[in-house]
Amino acid sequence: MERWDIDRYRRPALVPCEVASGGDDVLTIGVGDDAVDLSFEGVARDEVADVVAQLMRPSSEIWTKLNRRACPAWVRALTVQLDALSLIEETDSGIDSVTSGAERAIAMCAEVGQHLAAVVERRLAMYKDTLAVVHEMLADDDNERDARSGVFPFSRKSAGPFADNFALQALHFQLAYARRNAPELLIAWQRVLAEVFRHACWFPAHATARSHGKKDAALESFRSVASLDPIDLEMYLLSFAHFVELAPLRVGRRMTSVDTARFDDACSGLTLAARAERLLIKALDQLGSNAYASAALACSEITPLVKGLYVEQYHVTDRFVEILGQLLSKRVQRNLRARLFQYFQEEYGHEAFELATCVALGMNETDVRASVPLPLTALYIDAYTVLAHRMPTAFFASIMVTEGLRDQHSPVHAHIAALVENALHAGDIAAKHGETNDELNHPSLSRLFLADVPHVTAVEQRYSLEAALFMLEVNMRQLESVAYFYGGQTQLQFHGLHEGRRSLEV
Repeated sequence: MERWDIDRYRRPALVPCEVASGGDDVLTIGVGDDAVDLSFEGVARDEVADVVAQLMRPSSEIWTKLNRRACPAWVRALTVQLDALSLIEETDSGIDSVTSGAERAIAMCAEVGQHLAAVVERRLAMYKDTLAVVHEMLADDDNERDARSGVFPFSRKSAGPFADNFALQALHFQLAYARRNAPELLIAWQRVLAEVFRHACWFPAHATARSHGKKDAALESFRSVASLDPIDLEMYLLSFAHFVELAPLRVGRRMTSVDTARFDDACSGLTLAARAERLLIKALDQLGSNAYASAALACSEITPLVKGLYVEQYHVTDRFVEILGQLLSKRVQRNLRARLFQYFQEEYGHEAFELATCVALGMNETDVRASVPLPLTALYIDAYTVLAHRMPTAFFASIMVTEGLRDQHSPVHAHIAALVENALHAGDIAAKHGETNDELNHPSLSRLFLADVPHVTAVEQRYSLEAALFMLEVNMRQLESVAYFYGGQTQLQFHGLHEGRRSLEV
């Protein structure tokens, strides 16, 4: 971390104080009941007093000269000394910046809302139930109800026509993530939904009054939204719209599901691991090949699809340690806690491997960092983060999806790695992450973690198995979204709303 520098102030000023002459070559600055004596050599006391008086005015030219390094050395030394005494304050409250950020956020919500409204208006009858459910989800403060009951969201007959709806399950996890980590997103999502209602001239009957008032009170409430990073806001707006659009469609339904009712007895952690492994291997066999695998295996050179894969992998690894942060504060058994900290240390910094590969493949580092992750990429991290906080056994059982099943070989991964290895001498960089994971035995993590969990209740077991299967589907859909978004490109184009970018279409 760098050292604090006085030049970092935007509009600094010395706190109001009284200036009085002390003895020879001494100037006394009175701040409330406190007094600070300044001694100096080679500079007239009146000249120092004049500078001190100027420093109390944020609009004084002396601050501009200080920033340009155009002042005598003693003036800067004096200012640094005053700052060290905590007598320099920032007079810019930031309200102009926050208001500007709020206006940009409102405009972004309007843009995304209008695009979603255009989709909804074409098939309003089909979308009404979805919009009503999503509105209720946003209004419901108790997002942990399903977790407490042990019921996986939208997975039982009680969910009616939305049972096993992947898109609504995705929204459930992103809402749960936002409530804990970015509650400002709820304001933004409600604004998007209000925009859709306004354009479609339709409101859920139970929420008409509240929805009508959202737009008018926007600027004040959106000042908190301005605290979000603009790239994160754009990512979550596009993600929200994507899953709402997906929900009533056939592609929005689950492709994998399992009846966990038969698991009505408690078990050990290792038994849960073995059952999860069998469940995932069977699901993989049933799913067969997918659009990403077919497109990747057809690549004989570095294409936007290959580049896009590494862009999205960078976004995943850039946030992956956030997941583990949810677990590190839990007071679990010492062996398990030590293993969690070891895992954090082993994962920290892995985004550098993916970013280095992107750069080696000809991408600009700044552009990669500023690119907006695809909706499924965002969901991937959000869902894992929620599971880690909500039910560690669910995280332990499902982490094999990202770290790999033991003794399972991926011909697609091997093919892409070979392509990159032969191109631009980037292979040694690209292979580093995978080699590191293998050396650290990460495919064994699920079993290692769950071996330190002696007892798993029937409720935890059922939820954990459903979570593992859900994360498998998230992973598969995320790869397919990479194929759909990047596969048809002839020149790499990043995801997003800004000029030169485009959003993922359903």
